[in-house]
Amino acid sequence: METPLAFPALHASHAGIWLAAPDGQVRTVGKGEAVGRAAETPLIMLNAPLAAQRLGYAELSGLDVLELFAFVHPARFVVPTPKGLAGVLGITPRHPELVSGSIAPLEPSVEAEKWTLERSHHKVKQVQGDGVWRDEDIPGLLLTATHKLLTTLTDPAWREREGAWDSAQALMRVRWPWANLVLRQLKKPEKPERWLFARLPEWEEVPLRTPPRVVTLNPEAVQAQLASLVGGDAETRQGQRDFAQAAAHIFRPRAHKGQPNMVLAEAGTGIGKTLGYLAPASLWASTADGAVWISTFTKALQRQLVREAKRIYPDPETFKSKVIVRKGRENYLCLLNLEDALQGGFAGRAATLAHLVARWAAYSKDGDMIGGDLPGWLPTLFRRNGSTALTDRRGECIYAGCPHYKKCFIERAARASVQADIVIANHALMMVNAARGRDEVSRPTRIIFDEGHHLFDAADSMFAAALTGQETVELRRWVIGPEGKARGRRRGLAARLADVASYDEEGGVAIELARMAAEALPGDGWLGRVAEGTPSGPLERLLSAIRAMVFARDESNAAEAGYGLETELADPDAAVVDAVSDAQIALEALARPLTILGQRLEALIGDPPDWLDGSARARVEGAMASLGWRIDTLRAWISMLARAVGPVDPDFVDWL
Repeated sequence: METPLAFPALHASHAGIWLAAPDGQVRTVGKGEAVGRAAETPLIMLNAPLAAQRLGYAELSGLDVLELFAFVHPARFVVPTPKGLAGVLGITPRHPELVSGSIAPLEPSVEAEKWTLERSHHKVKQVQGDGVWRDEDIPGLLLTATHKLLTTLTDPAWREREGAWDSAQALMRVRWPWANLVLRQLKKPEKPERWLFARLPEWEEVPLRTPPRVVTLNPEAVQAQLASLVGGDAETRQGQRDFAQAAAHIFRPRAHKGQPNMVLAEAGTGIGKTLGYLAPASLWASTADGAVWISTFTKALQRQLVREAKRIYPDPETFKSKVIVRKGRENYLCLLNLEDALQGGFAGRAATLAHLVARWAAYSKDGDMIGGDLPGWLPTLFRRNGSTALTDRRGECIYAGCPHYKKCFIERAARASVQADIVIANHALMMVNAARGRDEVSRPTRIIFDEGHHLFDAADSMFAAALTGQETVELRRWVIGPEGKARGRRRGLAARLADVASYDEEGGVAIELARMAAEALPGDGWLGRVAEGTPSGPLERLLSAIRAMVFARDESNAAEAGYGLETELADPDAAVVDAVSDAQIALEALARPLTILGQRLEALIGDPPDWLDGSARARVEGAMASLGWRIDTLRAWISMLARAVGPVDPDFVDWL
């Protein structure tokens, strides 16, 4: 292949290492030469971290074709292998010949497609269908793929052109290796582009759904709906029919106030329970004009439900409006966190990741970073994975106070679910809404919990309280904000509620007292100090004393095998008792000003001053919601510490 590229391509597998010159000539090289070439000139590779691992050279970097693909085709799926890349780009193998001979295992790096094996006595005949990619062909494939991707940038039919120029300029500033090659192919737009925040559509407020009509499902109609979903050619399974009829019971009108209809059903493997409950659920949703929430534990079942729901609504546009997938906030891109990362919150390779995620966000269907259309391999290309910092994992959302609130992926999904017939959620989200009393826009009235045996774990995770080093560090950051040389958007209470502090003297004093009290909580590096026996502050001393007691009482030697340790909270030693007392005092010192601040914010909303406009009010209300959650957490910790040295409460289970 003739290519204008001036860079060689490298492929490393368990079978060897191959290097292709820019003119396409391929030869085998050793590890030493490969590492030397990588150090002196950028190499085109596929999955650079994997190549670095195979070469034993952790600092290997270069021109990763996967990164280029993520820029050219954001939100487009590709399997991150040579065969997967070739399939998406329409590149065919160069070796279509048949192979036959005695039984011999294929090299693990060889990726064959549509091969069949025909065994005859002691021989195996391998009949080739669409060709096979051999290791020595892959460097040439990478050159061809790179050429195709760069050529796409000049194609007038390229769908993802909007925003590419601005994005490439930003990537040039953070020294993305591909930036120069990409900018050579792109023409500067004649007029400013809509990019990311300007391109994302705003969601619209939707009226609350009217209460569902009171209907009774006819058994014959339920069976007819089931038959329609399974198809005319499917075998009749009596167990599935019985399951569907049992599930229909939850949709009957209530007989007594406050007593919803409930069914606990178990079905054996192969019964077809998914369609079994989808049949009455979809029938009730259309008849009563109501919404059915289906909660799962795993993302795999969520994806299965999406596939099965397409039987109900085969038309893509109807399906899009009738079926909504809901997940917890930690799954979705937070636009405010992304803005922080793009404005200097991320540095080095993490900054490159942020800009590639921004390219994806502009074309994403729903902003789901975990199970959505963000390539799962993209964050793994960056050794210090920064993708988790782009989601809301600390409960810091300020809701309507956020400048990107009207474009928020989470809020858009919440409003889309109001008019949906089927909402596919998960146990964690259902428990969060139940625990915090925040169901966003609509409160579900009909819920099906699939994978119900995991419901108890989800409830424990949400309703239980854990006094841990990580939890206390997060609380400290929420109160104080970035410390030292840490960069990031100003999340501290003083910065977030500066206008409140300037208006309300008592509220300002409470914020300052909370900031001072939060300094008693563990900070960065707490785990190392605890492990070394040099804790700092009352909470770190508590964690250190508990750690020593748990290790002292362990008789299983589980720690040597790499397992976690635990012991019941009974007869704590003197060091733990003293540390508990100091920790209680420290937590009370933080809870008091936060409680006062909550009261001042309530008074502010009740009798608003002139400066409290819509955006300021939204910011205060968001702070109140977050503040209430933190106060509840602090009270739970204080209660736990009281039980540690006091009488045992039979309603709680405590352990260390």
